[in-house]
Formats: sequence, structure tokens, C-alpha cells
Amino acid sequence: MNSPSVNLPVQEATEAVELNEVNKPNHPPVGIAKGARHVLINDKVLIRSAIVIAILLCISWSFQWASIILPAWRGDKYHTGGLFQICGNTDFKFNATTSDIYPGEIYPWKCEPFDDYVDRFSSIFPNKNGDWYVQAQSSKRMIVVSRWFEITSTSMDMIFGITTIWAVLYPNTNRKKQEKNMQFALIGVLLTPAFTLVDTFMQNSYWEAIGVGHFEKIGFLGWGIRKQYRLFLEGNEAAKLGVV
Repeated sequence: MNSPSVNLPVQEATEAVELNEVNKPNHPPVGIAKGARHVLINDKVLIRSAIVIAILLCISWSFQWASIILPAWRGDKYHTGGLFQICGNTDFKFNATTSDIYPGEIYPWKCEPFDDYVDRFSSIFPNKNGDWYVQAQSSKRMIVVSRWFEITSTSMDMIFGITTIWAVLYPNTNRKKQEKNMQFALIGVLLTPAFTLVDTFMQNSYWEAIGVGHFEKIGFLGWGIRKQYRLFLEGNEAAKLGVV
């Protein structure tokens, strides 16, 4: 006569555990909602770093918008210029003998729309085919292009900056997608300000062509206006007004 198997209770317990494992719901890791593609991080170091980056980006954006809006970044004691306004205290006159401009009567400092200033500045040149008139009109068009280029690039810089903060604080649960998100965001943050800086340097020749910064001494040497400088040394009154 065979005795009952002593392994039966153990076998039943094992089968019960296996059945529970099969029927156990597949919960996602803590902190990640089921089906979610992004999760908010809990790393305090990363959160603090993101806050610091956000503050630095806000400062950078403030300077970029100020350089676009305020007419105070280029010029001399007669005029300062911005992409929307020109401020000054005199109207230029044209010296046909020296083929150069010189300041007229001084009046209280005032600002006016960019287009109005350039149109009035261009009107002092009798020859509409001359270098001064042609360069002034060309510079007007290029500065308007720069205006919208800088607005666009600064706006894109803000978008990429916000995207970077979002990618750090709310990363994609897919590692490969998260890496791509960070790469695109960082490239945008680094690249778009570079466009603005390059455009700012390219603008330098445009401003001198409409008389803004024309009478700054370093500008004379830097942009090759040696003729005016020699006339100043010789005592020419119109040139002296421009250099002194």
C-alpha cells in the first residue's frame, strides 16, 4: 500500500504562487503613468541646474530684445540708432566740395522712426545716383532685413531655450528619443545667438552709411574715412565739426 505523497502541499503552494505571478497586474515603475512618454524628474540637482539655466537664458534674452528695441547701441554724440528708431540732436548737411556730410544746427535731443530719419537724411544729397544716396537707400533696406532677422532669431532662441528646460525637467522615457530631444534643443540654444552676433557685426557698415556713428573718431579710422580726417588736420571747418 502506497503512502500519500508528502510533496503535495508544497506543489500546491508553488502552483498558487505561479498563478498569482501570472495574474499579477503589470504596473509601470513608480512615478511613470501607464502609457506615458514623459515623466517629471525628482533629481534636486537637475532641478536646481535647470533653474540656474533658465535665469541665465532670461538675462540673455533681455539683452537681445533690448539691442533690438532700444536706439542706444550705435552712434556718436550727434546720433544713436536702433532697428526701429534713430535719436539725435542735429540734421546733417552735405559738403559738395569734400563729398561728405557735416552736422548742422544743434537742437534738443529727440527720437523719430527709422524710416523717417533715413528718408530725411537721403534728401540732403542732390545727386540721386551718387554714392551717398545709393548707399543710404541700400543700408535702409539691409537694416530692415536685419531687424526682422534678429526678431526671428531671438524668438527661436527663446523657443529652443524653453525646449531645453522642458527636456531636462520632463524627459522622454525612451532614452534614444530623449537624447535626440536634448541634442536639437542644445544646438538651437547655442546656434541662434550666433546668428544674431554675426548680423550685428554685419550691420556696422550700414549704420555709417546713414550717418549714425559717422563722426566717431575710431569709426573714421576703422572704416577708412581718411579723407575727412586729413581735412580735419588741415583745418577744414566742416570736417572739424565732425571730428571734434
